[in-house]
Amino acid sequence: MLSSFFSGISGLMTNSQSINVVGNNIANVNTVGYKASRATFQDVLYQSITGASGTSQVGRGTTLSSVDTLFSQGSFESTSEATDLAIGGSGYFILKSPDDDTKYYTRAGQFRFDKEGNMVNPSGYILQGREIDRTTKTPIGVSKNIVISPEPSEPRATQKIGMAVNLQSNSEWKGNIGSLDTTGSISSVSASSGKYIRTGEYTAEVKGTTLTVTFKEKGPDGELTGVEKTWSDTIKASTTYTDWKGTGLDITTASALIDGTQKLEVTGFKYKYETATSNPTTTSNYSSSITVYDSLGQAHVVNIYFRKAYEDPDTGNNTWHWHAVLEAADAATGKDTLVKWGTLVFNNKGTLMSGGDPVTVSFDFSQGAEPGQKIDLVFGKDSGGGASTQYPIASTTNFQTQDGYPPGVLQNVTVSQEGVISGHYSNGQIIDLYQITLANFNNPQGLHREGGNLFRETIDSGPAYTNAPGSGGLGKINPNSLEQSNVDLATEFVKMIIAQRGFQANARVITSTDEILQELMNLKR
Repeated sequence: MLSSFFSGISGLMTNSQSINVVGNNIANVNTVGYKASRATFQDVLYQSITGASGTSQVGRGTTLSSVDTLFSQGSFESTSEATDLAIGGSGYFILKSPDDDTKYYTRAGQFRFDKEGNMVNPSGYILQGREIDRTTKTPIGVSKNIVISPEPSEPRATQKIGMAVNLQSNSEWKGNIGSLDTTGSISSVSASSGKYIRTGEYTAEVKGTTLTVTFKEKGPDGELTGVEKTWSDTIKASTTYTDWKGTGLDITTASALIDGTQKLEVTGFKYKYETATSNPTTTSNYSSSITVYDSLGQAHVVNIYFRKAYEDPDTGNNTWHWHAVLEAADAATGKDTLVKWGTLVFNNKGTLMSGGDPVTVSFDFSQGAEPGQKIDLVFGKDSGGGASTQYPIASTTNFQTQDGYPPGVLQNVTVSQEGVISGHYSNGQIIDLYQITLANFNNPQGLHREGGNLFRETIDSGPAYTNAPGSGGLGKINPNSLEQSNVDLATEFVKMIIAQRGFQANARVITSTDEILQELMNLKR
């Protein structure tokens, strides 16, 4: 009979422990990332007794089997903090103590930056993640403390200029015809209306009634480019020949033809601001400027001028010259500098045929920057905005870009669903800095609660396996969110009632047994 006392006591103890679990759950109903617990009971050893029908068993009460953690997903609360993070699915944030290398795991994603730039939870434990390589933009190495320095980000020297322009196909000719020795057979030379004269040196030789003109092309600096052509035809005295032989030159002969040689030079683009009528603005058809950055992150303006050079009468292709110019303030020489020039060739449909591929240009910027900065100029399909065109509409810049930037001060951070932490800087750059690492376990029930919303790995849980959010069965990150406690108050109240009634019933077993023993003692009276 005395065994019923112990059975009742075991019921009192286990039900009181159940109420403890319920009370802890209710106390943490508003704890971020808290996972509810559940008490489960089991019966204990049985006593064998002999009855009329044979051997039977009588139980010895109950005991607490386990306190299980319920890892169901909690609801999300939206917040205004970019560093409030929740995991949608399986996994835990990995934290490391600032005092040692012990790792802890949590579902509570309340993170902030301390004075040293560490991304920490309210207890000062540091969130773990992999650093992202600035060049490849992929995570590298192993997980480490996420530290985002408030120091300015380093500048990036410009390496590419992409520009897509439309150049007006019927732009007027921008050039000058130099002086001509008028003592020969040719009395005057002028530009033919609507034609484009190639810049360079022209030599006119007359023998009898035959005029032979030899042309040597020159670049903007006066250098010979290797292009040489010759035209020849018979002429008459006192006659004007419009667009003679398709050269774009209107040639007027003298009253008498005299054997001899005459020279003139046709000039086009000027890159020195010498006079109001001799500078890039007046000797080009169109210009576009773009700000680039040197090795120190200092800004410089590169001016790109475009000039329609000539039309090929045989193919119908149009050739334009482009000229990259640094004005004195931006050039290391302190003078207006033609850095590079090249050609763009369009067909009679306005499509860029050649000249749009990257051209590497070496810039010497002012203000102590590293000399010989290499920048690719791209006007073709790889510009980032399509290829340049030539249509009979006003010249315009449809697209331009460059990949450099100055130093920047960190303004804020954002976190993507893949756990990528990006810094937003005052120079307009968004730089991926870290990717958060998540962990999971084969047996999460084996994790040891440490308090402070933390779990610790044990032998029973098995080692943590880690991966990026959204990979390897792990959940994704929900930024600007916090996972709430998964405690269900209605369920907990029901459990509380059940435990209370169980406690009362076991107390009645004890009191009833006591009354029976009292009656037994009364038999002796």
